[in-house]
Amino acid sequence: MPDAPEYTPYSIYVLEPHADWATAENGYIPIEALVERVYGKPYSSLCGCQRDDEHIGNDSVKLYQLTSDDDYLEALDAFDDVEMYMGRDSRTGESVIKTGMTAVDYWLSIRVADENTPATVEANPPRTQDLEGAVFEDRFFADRAFSPSLRLILADLIRRGEIPRGDYLFRHWW
Repeated sequence: MPDAPEYTPYSIYVLEPHADWATAENGYIPIEALVERVYGKPYSSLCGCQRDDEHIGNDSVKLYQLTSDDDYLEALDAFDDVEMYMGRDSRTGESVIKTGMTAVDYWLSIRVADENTPATVEANPPRTQDLEGAVFEDRFFADRAFSPSLRLILADLIRRGEIPRGDYLFRHWW
């Protein structure tokens, strides 16, 4: 993409949610602003990071390793996979799988209510509920409902030429 900045090479890049703290030279990459420009929607760390590591705590730091071909190609395969694990249905004890769309397509279908579109789901739906095309009352609940894995988003951004190949450090601050 022509808008992709030329980042200075670093062994580890730091993902920064605030665009004004990041420059192409300081090794910080403004993940929220970049994802919003590429996908038209900001990435929320709330659910996506828990998807990568459900036991991660406040102010933890997570390293996303995408330097090696194996790690990068594995992340791209998962990104392009058309089966999504939605969780386990507590009533039946079975896994719930959604097919036919990628995690990013699913995430992009989730919206926030506005004056023309009323909310269609409650604030905290069960994890196994299919939320394709769901409309939430506000962004907080929409972000918490579903965000794709940050590792997979990074692999796609690398493939698109938006960020350099490398390892990425992200501080989970909520």
